[in-house]
Amino acid sequence: MRRRQAAGGDPLGAGAREARRQDAGAPDAERLTLLVEASHQLADAGLEPHAVLERLCGLMVPRLGTTCHVRLLSEDGLWLNPVTSAHTDPRELPLLQRLATLPLRADEAPHVGVLRTGRPILCTPAELTHGQNPALPAEPSLRMAELATVHLLLLPLRARQRPLGTLAIFRGPDVPPFEKAEQLLLQELADRAGLALEVASAYEAERRARHAAEVAAERLARLQRVTEALSEAVTPANVARVVVEEMSAAIGAQRAIAIAPRADEPGLLEVLSHRGIAPSSLARWSRLPATAPVPVARAYQTGEPLWLESREALTASRLESIVSDSEVTHAMVALPLRARGRTLGAIGFGFEAPRTFGTHERGLLLDLARQSAQAMERAWLYEAEQQARTRAERVAARTARLQTLNAALSQALTAPRVAEVVIDQGVAVIGAEVACLWMVDESGAHAQLLRSVGIPPEVTAVVGTLSFGNAMPLDDVIQSGRPVLLESREEIARRYPGMDAQLRTLAPTAAPLAVACLPLTVDGHNLGMLVFAFAGVHRFDDDERVFLTLLAHHASQALERARLFAQERSAREALRDAHHTLEAIVQSSPTAITLVELDGRVRLWNPAAERIFGWKAEEVLGRFIPVVPENRLGEFRDNLARIARGESILGIETRRHRRDGTTLDVAMWASAVSVAGDRRLCLAVQADITERKRVEAALRFLAEASSVLASSLDHEVTLERVAHLAVPTYADGCYVYLVGDAGMVSCVATARAAEQQQLPLELGPLAPGESAVSRVITSGQPELCADRGSLASLPKHPGPLLPCELAARSYLCVPLLVRGQTIGALSFVSSRHSYDMRDLALAQDLARHAALAIDNARLYREARDAIRLREEFLSIASHELRTPITALLLQVQGLLGVCARNPDGVPPQRLRRGLEMVDRQVKRQMHLVNDLLDVSRLGAGRLEPRPEPLDLAALVREVTERFEQELARTGSRLTLHAPAPVPGNWDRMRLDQAVTNLVSNAVKYGQGNPIHITVEAEGGCARLVVRDAGIGIGPEHLERVFGRFERAVSERHYGGFGLGLWIARQSIEAMGGHITVSSQLGVGSTFRVELPRALE
Repeated sequence: MRRRQAAGGDPLGAGAREARRQDAGAPDAERLTLLVEASHQLADAGLEPHAVLERLCGLMVPRLGTTCHVRLLSEDGLWLNPVTSAHTDPRELPLLQRLATLPLRADEAPHVGVLRTGRPILCTPAELTHGQNPALPAEPSLRMAELATVHLLLLPLRARQRPLGTLAIFRGPDVPPFEKAEQLLLQELADRAGLALEVASAYEAERRARHAAEVAAERLARLQRVTEALSEAVTPANVARVVVEEMSAAIGAQRAIAIAPRADEPGLLEVLSHRGIAPSSLARWSRLPATAPVPVARAYQTGEPLWLESREALTASRLESIVSDSEVTHAMVALPLRARGRTLGAIGFGFEAPRTFGTHERGLLLDLARQSAQAMERAWLYEAEQQARTRAERVAARTARLQTLNAALSQALTAPRVAEVVIDQGVAVIGAEVACLWMVDESGAHAQLLRSVGIPPEVTAVVGTLSFGNAMPLDDVIQSGRPVLLESREEIARRYPGMDAQLRTLAPTAAPLAVACLPLTVDGHNLGMLVFAFAGVHRFDDDERVFLTLLAHHASQALERARLFAQERSAREALRDAHHTLEAIVQSSPTAITLVELDGRVRLWNPAAERIFGWKAEEVLGRFIPVVPENRLGEFRDNLARIARGESILGIETRRHRRDGTTLDVAMWASAVSVAGDRRLCLAVQADITERKRVEAALRFLAEASSVLASSLDHEVTLERVAHLAVPTYADGCYVYLVGDAGMVSCVATARAAEQQQLPLELGPLAPGESAVSRVITSGQPELCADRGSLASLPKHPGPLLPCELAARSYLCVPLLVRGQTIGALSFVSSRHSYDMRDLALAQDLARHAALAIDNARLYREARDAIRLREEFLSIASHELRTPITALLLQVQGLLGVCARNPDGVPPQRLRRGLEMVDRQVKRQMHLVNDLLDVSRLGAGRLEPRPEPLDLAALVREVTERFEQELARTGSRLTLHAPAPVPGNWDRMRLDQAVTNLVSNAVKYGQGNPIHITVEAEGGCARLVVRDAGIGIGPEHLERVFGRFERAVSERHYGGFGLGLWIARQSIEAMGGHITVSSQLGVGSTFRVELPRALE
């Protein structure tokens, strides 16, 4: 609001007085003159509304008042805005200032009444002080002390009955109040001022309209130029360049910048174009967050323009500015680039002088910003369309490559081949420099490199096996199942320092790279990792990420197919091997394997079943199983019912029959097997245990027989019991034969069925070869006849027929062997059973046990006899040794008695008889001792002949000469017939001893009868015959007389150890000869010795 102090020194009182004079009758010409002057002055004021109102105030003050204040209605008609004022007294300046700052609404008193009615309001000092005028407002704020001492006239400013504002005129207290004529004059002046104000307002409106048209035309031209430039810009960078250059030129900006969000990082803003920006500022703010404290970022973030028209505004905003320079920038503006409700970026302009942006300029800038935003959006859409087209072409090319890859992968049946296809074609599709594929091994702790491209061999050796748990991408990829994309070396170093260090170690000169690590997973199962590496920084866009994901997916599927194919192939091979193995097992199994329907029909019949049961497979397949006997059908159906219930049969023993009608024992295992259609069959495994049963029975029989044989040392009784054990289980008849003296055969034990004939116990000597028993005893070999009908007719011989020859069907005969000697035979005969080799083995085992028992019994008898002989020998030896000692003792005592009685000594004759007696007893004692020594030597096997040339006749003659005294004592006469010498090579001492024993025996038992000795040679042999006519030997004792300690007479009547003939026989047989005896009781005995003349 403008304030004006009235010029000149004419006080207001003069004007007032002038008015009074006019009121007092002055002519109306004075008022007309004033009105004319007012009209001229108002007309001279021009067409400016403020100038008109200032002229109006100049007319009012000081002529008609001391103070004048004008208010005009606002465009919306709600407020009265102060426009100008005038005053004459400086003391009234506070009043004007108060009025200028006091907000006045058009609908409040007192102005509302003036504006509505068009009538003035006059207030005296008293009315102002006490509020007695109803037109005044009641608020205390308007009862000002300054108004309490003035006169106030409030006039409306109107034009064509339209209110324009109010005119307030004040007079001091020392000036007369407004009179009626003055009020009319002032109203007229106010009306004329209103007309002038309306003309000025119309002119101002016309001028503003013209200016607006010019501004609009200029704006349109600028917009046209910017639009033309923007229409040629097809990229966001070009649009930003046009916006920066054209708009900065259009608005006179010295600096400009255009920013937009990054496509990959919307939270960051990047500079698209700039002008006049210092490099330092540009380097600092090349990439700035959307929340950065700079005007362009604020405009982008809020979407509202930012007007900073002065250095003060810049400082007050507390914002840093890219385009501001603290020395030269004094104003700036930041405008958002918005299109269709979306902020696309922002532009900022800097000015080197303060700049007030008027409404039109702001509108122009906003229009340009809108146009730029539209162009930017079109450029982005165009670029997006181009990128989409390029991306579509790239996607189409990659899709084609992916299809080719899938086609190749569909034919890759192994993991190495899959890796080769994926790596080689994947590198070609995405343009990678390095590619690798690792697969997790079976342990799950390592990953093995299957294929690689672009890495040197020394690096391949290092990364051939990767371990988990080393903070590498492999761990994250396998654990999370998501790709790990590292777009730069910096990101690798930040996220995986260990990997970066390994890269620096393995390839210190390698260029920076980006890495894509892709998981190979199928249904949550981790197969491995696929890695592609790119030179330099590589941004993975969405399409490439999708393509890499698809590539990894197809690779995973192919690897899974290869794995499943390998498993299927292994399973198929294993199944084939298992089938072949099972087939081989079934075919080669020694047990019968059958597969039977639950109704008994046969589905499988292996070769063992054919062999065991006799039916061929083609004869039983599809038919009811034929091996079940009639009496076992119920058991068979019960077993099938158990199988149908899902039970198993484990090792039950039952009986089956063969095709030939024979019955066999089997052990059976059976269980249910399911085939196609959930159909159950019975799988049975049957083992022929007939032989096992036979062996078990044989073992039981042998055990029982051994127990029987060991129960007694009476072999005849035990053999009889063993024979009865074999009948009727193994035979219809069992016979035990033993060979006695002179080849006499006797049947010592028999067990027979009722139909078997009784045999004589003593069979006598059997003719060689006439019977099985004789053949077995002679050869020591067993004889088996499985089928008696196959033998030729029986040979006729005078002896009785033995059971083997009378057997109705089969027989076997085995020898009883003891230490290589046959002591008898054991025979079995059967009319119901055909013996085989197993029966023969059983019989041989039984024969061994029986022979052992017989031998044990014989040894027992011999041991018992030896004990008896020992007792007898000890009794005889004590007697025989004591007798000569007693005689010696008596003779010595007699001689000592004679010496005692006859001091002259013993008579010679008596001494001779005594010494002869001592000599005989000493010789007898020496003879007994020598016999005992010979027994010891012979028993120890130390009697070795020492042959030398000698004449048997001369030796016999020497021996007989030594018996002259004995012969004279007994009265026997000895006759020696040795017509010629009988030379030969013999052991002199042994032969002398043998002859001495024979002559001594003849002298002892000859009873004084004659003794005849003959020595002669016949061919290569020498014969010695000693014949006596003594007591003789009974026939039952003939064999025993050559036994050790054997005697044919009582030891009470004939002394001696019973060793003479045994020693003689042992000595003669040691020299290759033999000795025999023939004798009759009471007639005498003859001993014959034959010796080979040459002892070797």
